[in-house]
Amino acid sequence: MFSRRFCGPRATNEIERWRIAGLIQDSCGVTAIEYAIDRRLIAVAAIAAFTLVGTNLSTTFSYVASQL
Repeated sequence: MFSRRFCGPRATNEIERWRIAGLIQDSCGVTAIEYAIDRRLIAVAAIAAFTLVGTNLSTTFSYVASQL
């Protein structure tokens, strides 16, 4: 794969650059990033929805309890 032997910190940097370049050229890397972003957005929306529903339920239960 490589014509010379990699040793030390420089080797890590060069290998990391090679891996990142491979991800940029490979459409699977881009797709994985898009899926990760989508999952984060869905998680944020779900947390917001659960918080809103929880607040509304708490208000409803408080109202019912006060009417009893």
